[in-house]
Amino acid sequence: MKCYTCARAGKSTDAVAVCAICGMALCMAHVIRREAVRPVVGLVPEQTMQILCQECSDALARTG
Repeated sequence: MKCYTCARAGKSTDAVAVCAICGMALCMAHVIRREAVRPVVGLVPEQTMQILCQECSDALARTG
């Protein structure tokens, strides 16, 4: 699988992850790692991470 962002720029770069929200394939240069809290029913919420593309990261930042 190839990075979508790189492909749009005419490059061919292997993807290392997919965005947790939209599913876009991403290379290391375009991955955004974000700390998040995952609610667990009946338990204490857990710290986790999300892998996001730039567009989804920006959207989450706007919504708080």
